[in-house]
This record gives sequence, structure tokens and C-alpha cells, in this order.
Amino acid sequence: MLSYRHGFHAGNFADVFKHCLLVYLLVKLKQNKPFAFIDPFAAAGTYFFEDKFMQKNKEYLNGIIKVLNANISDQIVNQYVDLVKKVNSEKNKHSINIYPGSCLLSSLVLDREDKIYLSELHNNEFEILQKNFANDSRIIVEKKDAYSTLNATISSYKGSRLVLIDPSYEVKDEYEKVTKLIKHNTSQFSDVCYMVWYPVLDAEKTNAFIHNMLSLKIKNTTHIKIELQNSFLRMQGTGFFIINAPSEMKHDVTNSLAVLLETLKDQNYPAQIQYDVF
Repeated sequence: MLSYRHGFHAGNFADVFKHCLLVYLLVKLKQNKPFAFIDPFAAAGTYFFEDKFMQKNKEYLNGIIKVLNANISDQIVNQYVDLVKKVNSEKNKHSINIYPGSCLLSSLVLDREDKIYLSELHNNEFEILQKNFANDSRIIVEKKDAYSTLNATISSYKGSRLVLIDPSYEVKDEYEKVTKLIKHNTSQFSDVCYMVWYPVLDAEKTNAFIHNMLSLKIKNTTHIKIELQNSFLRMQGTGFFIINAPSEMKHDVTNSLAVLLETLKDQNYPAQIQYDVF
């Protein structure tokens, strides 16, 4: 259960879509104070390209590197790209070799008075996470199981809140656990914004997860499914359920997602974006 290391996949196409949308949401939602970002599947937070995990499959070459090498004018994509560049400019003047995870991106976007909660169960990832954010007074880092403690975590923060749910989905019943987690917490905290990421892997499991999430009939649910077939990964797409998204989000991000799709797609395979609001 705890063998997964996000470094294997850091900076891949799924990360690019996820983090571009995450930065957009953080920028929009932090305007309502007080604000807290809750990331209960945080992993390490920072990933080095030369690390053995990133080097194994080099998934970043078909993700963030393609975006960095593209000539993109979209404002929302560039606010994410600028953060990636900022992390690297502070550490390395002449190269890009660090990929920032959700935790680090949130620490760059959010204001001094905002709060950030990070949790991670993997021993090694947790140790790195603690070291990465030990000097940021806004951030609480804990080693807790999100499935049993998220309710208490959300209740400990007031005001506007964004919760990111992005587990590995390597556990057999992870899809079911995520659905139950969302069902429970949205019933308790209906005003919180939830961003749920999922990979497009096995078609049967993916379709069942989508059906079960939509069957919850949660008001103001946005579903974004990105099919990006390729020859270099088992993952053939990525998707999101965003509950209580800003009302203008579809208008704001539609072009941004299309730009990323065009940049990241394999020209020999079909690609498309499905965007629905329920």
C-alpha cells in the first residue's frame, strides 16, 4: 500500500493538467479570507529530475518539458509555468531540474495569512515533506490517514477551503474509498471546494468511478475528462471532479485546457476533452 512514490510520475501530463487547474483554483479562492488549502495525499512536495524515481521512466519529458518548450500565450497556463520557472530560478540559474508538487505550488501562490495543511503516510515521503516545509509557519505537516481524519481536518479550518484529493489509486478499493470520502465530507461541509483527481487507466474501473461519483448527485459538480492516448504510458488520460468550483471556471479555463491538450498530445493518437457541469 505504501510502496508508491510520486517521483515516478512527477511532471507528467497528468501533473501538468492537475497543477494548472490547482493554481487557478488557489488564485481564485484565496480572494475570500480566511482561506485554507488542505492536501491530505501530499507526497514529498518537491521532485528532482535527476532523482532515480524521475529518471526511471522520464515521464516529465512528455509533460512539463513539452510545456516549457512550447510558445504558449495563455495566461492561466503561464501563471502555472511561471511558478515552475520560479522554483528553478531560485535553485538553479541555468537549468530546469526541479518539479514542484501541489504543496510547493500552494506555498508559492498563497498569502502570508493563508493556511496550508499537508498529510502523508509514506515514511520516506513524509520525512522529505517535513524538511521541505519546516520553516513555513503557514503550514502544518502530519502523518495521518486521510480516509479516517479528513473530516476532523476540514472542521479545524474556517472560511474558504480547498481540498485536493489525489491518491495513487494503486490500492484495490481506492476508487470506492474516494467516492465514500467525498460523499461523507460533502454532506458535512457542503460549502468547501473539493478537487478530485483520477487517472484514466482501466476503462471499466474508470467508467464505474465516474458513474458512482455522478450518482452522488452533489450540487455544483464539474467533471473534466481528458482523453490523451499515447504509446509511452499505461495512463491514457486524466480526469477531475471539482465540487463548488468558481462559477466562471469553465469560461476561464476552457482555452487553457485546449492549449495544454494540443501541446501534450501524441500526434499519432486521438485526444479530447469532455467538460460537464452538473
